[in-house]
Parts: sequence; structure tokens; C-alpha cells
Amino acid sequence: MKFSENPIAEIIAIGDELTSGQRLDTNSQWLSQQISDLGIRTGFHTTVSDDLQHQSKAIEIACRRAQLVVMTGGLGPTDDDLTREAIASAAGVELVSDPQALEHIESIFRKNSRVMSPANQRQALYPQGGRTLHNEEGTAPGVMFCFNNKTPALLFALPGVPYEMKKMYTEEVQPEIEASIPGDLIIRHHVIRCFGIGESSAEAKMPGLISRDRSPRVGITASFATISFRIIAMANSEQECENQIRETETYIRETLGSVVFGEGEDRIETVTASLLKQAGFSVAMADFQFGGAAASLLRSASLPPEDPMVASSVAVDRLTAEQWIQQVGGSGNSDCVLTNAADHIRTRENCDIGIAIGRLQSEDPQQRRGKFEVVMQMPGGETESETFDFAGHSGMREIRSAKQVVDFLRRSVLKRASTP
Repeated sequence: MKFSENPIAEIIAIGDELTSGQRLDTNSQWLSQQISDLGIRTGFHTTVSDDLQHQSKAIEIACRRAQLVVMTGGLGPTDDDLTREAIASAAGVELVSDPQALEHIESIFRKNSRVMSPANQRQALYPQGGRTLHNEEGTAPGVMFCFNNKTPALLFALPGVPYEMKKMYTEEVQPEIEASIPGDLIIRHHVIRCFGIGESSAEAKMPGLISRDRSPRVGITASFATISFRIIAMANSEQECENQIRETETYIRETLGSVVFGEGEDRIETVTASLLKQAGFSVAMADFQFGGAAASLLRSASLPPEDPMVASSVAVDRLTAEQWIQQVGGSGNSDCVLTNAADHIRTRENCDIGIAIGRLQSEDPQQRRGKFEVVMQMPGGETESETFDFAGHSGMREIRSAKQVVDFLRRSVLKRASTP
């Protein structure tokens, strides 16, 4: 079906754990952001318990006031997973089984050497006249159904598990929504990834960038200290979309400089690992504070383990750099102990780049915030150092600190590559 101009969307989240307040509904927030990126306004959020009558009524109401309805949750195998039944009840149709969906569910159990319960067969059911949506990550297929009432509505039901829901939306649902947008409007997306700046600071440097009436639209999100700018171009031709994206991307890159590290799904560790591989550099780290977290992050990059860049690591957070050098019989020519440690780890591990991560300097007895220094010795003996803040949310401080070290390495390698 095709939406009319200026369609309204409604998000329906299913689950007793949501209506009781035991769990926060982050799925609806994420879906609203994605739908907004397509130029569709979400007019309603509805949360419904695991009750068939309540769900069926919520669907009927949503399909009268919105052209796009997206549901999450209630697609599991147990008796309280009623989303499929609720859609069928609201539409006045029967449930039928999808053989391909059933085979996929069975294959997951075979792959994991588990016996499938007969209850899981329910997950292959869908309302007659609709179709299932493939779930690569789990056993709960989604549902697509078109309500042909006086005001037609396109409904999608997605799993409640966030990573399953997000993948299904991106791969299955978003293309269907884009195809339903009226006219010949083409929508294209491009993501710019940044590290080393906060959302508010980035926005302040580029006033008006995320304005709702800007073309192309730009959304900004933060995840584990990585900032993403999502550019949404809407035009009548591929070329015009490309021109809009290129102009905005150039503006972001020129404004933020080396803070921009990649695009799409790039991660700071994979980009840094690729730069090291291109340069043929290997790395060794002596970490006196974070237990080798930065080296582990770099090693997690999707490169073969035999690649020369894979970081050797010595986690010595029980010792100071000076104690460690004395213990291993090292020495140095610098007055800076961390510089001597970086030189020693580079020489000892026979690597091109040596990195020493210093102890946290903090006035907080619980060390929830402070500063730490990182010294890097590059090929040829040049030394670079930088001091970083250890701060922010407790669940992010460690990973942010590891990313700060890896990003410092990225910027140093880039600078060396650009120097004649």
C-alpha cells in the first residue's frame, strides 16, 4: 500500500514487564527515531499488557488513527505471547503456518543441538493475508499485515529482544516503509562516525545541523562515547540525494576534523587496526591502570590474528611505571618514566610502536573521575603524549578510556602518514 501525504505512525510495545514498570521501553524510542528519519511523524506510543483483548483493541484503535503501526514484543513461544493472535483477532482472520519460518526455527535448535519444544511451532504462525518477516538472530519471526479498512494501515510486529528487533527493522521493515511513501521520492542514508567530542559540543560547532526543517535531515546519536551523524537525503533522483549527502558530509568533516574517524558501521578499533595494517606497524602496550583494556579492544578488531598490528600487551596495573621498569631491569634516557616504559615495551616486544598508559591521577577516593597520561613512542623514536579525562557514566568510563587510547593511536598514525 501507499501512504497518503504526511502519514502518522504509532508504536505499540507489548509486555507485562513494561506496563508494570519493571523494564524501560527503549524499543519504542529507537523505532520512533528510525521512523522519523524517514520523514514520518510518530503520533502515538501505546504500551499494552500480555492480554489478548487489550492487545486486539489497541491494534484496532491504532489502525484507525495511524497509517503505519509498528509493534514490538509478544512473539515468543509461551502462552502469554499473544501478538500474532491479537493481530488476527483485530483483522478477523485465522492464523496459518509458514513452512519456511518453521524450518528456520527448527534449524536453530539443530544448530545448537537442542530439542525443540512443540510450543515453538506457534512462532511460525501468522495472520492469513499477511506474511512473516525473517529473523536471522532468533526463533521469533516478525509479521507484516495490511489492514484494509476505511483508512488502510500497514502493520509490522517485531521481536521484543532489542538486537533482533533492530536487525529486522533495518533489513525487513524499513525497505517496506520506504516503498510505501507516496510519490517518486527517493530516500538515502549515510552515517558519519566520530569520537572525542560530545553531542552538545558537536551540535554547538554546527548550529542548525539537526534542525527539523533542514534538507537533508541530520540526526545525532551517542553510543559508548561514539557519536553518529545520520544524514537522511530525500529527493526525486539518486544524484540529488548524493549531492545532498556529499555537501553535508563535507561540512561535518571540515568542521570536526580528526574527530571524524569513519562512516557507516565503522568502529574506532577496526579503523585503527586497518591503518596499522596499511602502514605495516605493530604495537605493544604497557598498561598501568586498565588491565590491558585498550589492547584487548584493538585485538577485537576483525582482522586475522597473524596480522602484524595485533597488540602485545602487558597489564601491570598493580605497579607504577617506575616499579615495573625496575622489576624488569629496564632503563631509559628520558626524565619521563612513562616515556621510558613506552620505549622499553617497544624494544622488549620488538614492535614498531610502544605505548605506556599511566596510573589514574585522582582526588576522588573512589577514583570515579580523574586524569591519566598516555605516552606513545613511534618508529624512529619520536615520542607523543596526551592526557585524558577519566569521567562520565560508570558503565562507560572503562570502555571510553580504552577508546581514547586507541583513538590517540589512530590520530598519531594518520599524522605520520600525512607528514612528507
